[in-house]
Amino acid sequence: MKKISLLLFVMLAVMSSLQLNAKLGEDIPAPRRANNYTSIPSYYYRLADNSHMYYSIRERRLSGPMYQYAVSIIGEIEGRYFSSTFGNTSYDDGYGSGFLAALQVNNNTPVYVNSLDGTTNNDVTMTTSVEAQGEIAARIIYTLTNNSDADVTVQVGVYGDIMIGNDDEAALSRMLYNDYTYGMRLKGARQNGIDPIMSVLFGEGVTGVTPADDYWFGFFSSNWHANEIVGNYSSTIYNTSATYPSYYSQYYMVENGSYDSGMGFCWKNRTIPAGESIELSYLVAVGEIDFEEPIIPDEPGQDIFTYEVEAYNFDAWNDLSVAHPAHIWGHYEHPYGQEGHIEYQVDDENTWHRIPTALVSGEDYDLPFDMFFNENRTTIHELKLRFNDGLDNIAELNGLEWEDVRNISLTVDPQTHVYNGEPQIFVVTVGGVIDYTLGENGEYTNPGTYSQSIWGVYEMETIGVNTVEFTVDKGQAEVEVIVPGNVEYDGNAHGVIVNLLNGDTQPVVTYYQIDDDGTQHEIEGLPVEVGVYVVEVVVPESEFYYGTEESAGPYMIYVLTGVEELNINGQDNGAWYTIDGCRVAAPTQRGIYIHNGKKYIVK
Repeated sequence: MKKISLLLFVMLAVMSSLQLNAKLGEDIPAPRRANNYTSIPSYYYRLADNSHMYYSIRERRLSGPMYQYAVSIIGEIEGRYFSSTFGNTSYDDGYGSGFLAALQVNNNTPVYVNSLDGTTNNDVTMTTSVEAQGEIAARIIYTLTNNSDADVTVQVGVYGDIMIGNDDEAALSRMLYNDYTYGMRLKGARQNGIDPIMSVLFGEGVTGVTPADDYWFGFFSSNWHANEIVGNYSSTIYNTSATYPSYYSQYYMVENGSYDSGMGFCWKNRTIPAGESIELSYLVAVGEIDFEEPIIPDEPGQDIFTYEVEAYNFDAWNDLSVAHPAHIWGHYEHPYGQEGHIEYQVDDENTWHRIPTALVSGEDYDLPFDMFFNENRTTIHELKLRFNDGLDNIAELNGLEWEDVRNISLTVDPQTHVYNGEPQIFVVTVGGVIDYTLGENGEYTNPGTYSQSIWGVYEMETIGVNTVEFTVDKGQAEVEVIVPGNVEYDGNAHGVIVNLLNGDTQPVVTYYQIDDDGTQHEIEGLPVEVGVYVVEVVVPESEFYYGTEESAGPYMIYVLTGVEELNINGQDNGAWYTIDGCRVAAPTQRGIYIHNGKKYIVK
């Protein structure tokens, strides 16, 4: 097996400020506002051993009088800790009011959800769990169970009075891909030499996220009531005090402004069959997250994606009418655990095919796939590859190309052999470079026109099949005919001797007697009687040899009755023959002649 392999290092989701070592610090007193800290309070829990994320579920007060249990997140950035939601000493723990959920079942009144103990509303129970999603993201999961014996439709929403560190007016912007919003990004003012950033991911294409159906962002005092959280969004500001007058509605859905921000998103009309459960989830990441397309790293040691691709099983691989096996393998790392996929395209297809098995961060992979090439293309066949990071950010990978062998010259030397009963050897040259010797096993011994399929060859990076023709021609039959000299009649047969020099069928010999007037007539059997004879030898054509014909003679059988001198002035219309059997009109030169069975000497 030979292989074509490529190695490329592709950086994914560059997170320059998160190559950290997490620290667990000692408890510290609650500050006046959520700030950046050097340690984590004891009631925050690290999500995983390698995670830079911590969470707590505690009672929070919103803008209204009700207290709820919400999810509060703190993330570590370069050894310091930044909260993701607003906090104040009057808000119990001072570490942020957290992300609060609300639930509506069918058309009943929406209720806030207790993320600590769970909430049951109209026989639907909603519980909350938090788990690590890679190193710098927390995945908040809502599990909804329908305890009734009928299907229900639910609406679930999330509200957050967001901030990052102690910056409550951090710039808020949408995270976009092809004009589609898949999350919100909050970037605060520089603190202790750090640019604090938080991202909330709730859109389609993000691993670990159930795509939300709607979202809002703007001034924090909007849409915090339970019936608003589940998707009834409005730009209205309910707190119209001197501190927060109604004109703050001007910030509704305004990006990159300096205002006290809030946000929310919701899942609408989700059906839960009787007795079954569904999950809804989103991500919160504290730290620099760059979802731009991957780039080639220029320094070793960065988080990288490596791959090699190989086409294999070559003996059966190059028939363009069947699937062509290949595989791609390497190692995959993603800083916040995002899954990825390999996609491929072959020849002139307009569709990218996704290899179903996802790349899992931190693991090696070896993914097989099948290619189907375009049989109508006769120049270059190509395999295109790309990486999709789950957010539909695309990174083109180096693919493979094969020249179609049908576009490459094939020559045969020699083009034709002649049958001789021995194996015939031909040499096929591909593109003037690679030689194939054919016929060594004797398969081209017998006459016929043959063809040989030449498959694509790795040495020339070719694919497809070309066919060349060559011929083993029939041999040529040959005979040797030995004619007896002129013989004196003795009553015996005097025929020719026929030797078959080349061929595999018996010669057919036919004798003809030459009459006195020069005409010929066929006789039966061998010549016995006095006369002049010619012979025709025919070797019939066979499977292995072309036929041949050979004429010989004349020769004469004569009776010697005497010798007379010839008066050459005499007139005689009878036939005259020279001593070697050649007929002449009359003797004209000295010599011995045969006439009417007598021998004459002309002096």
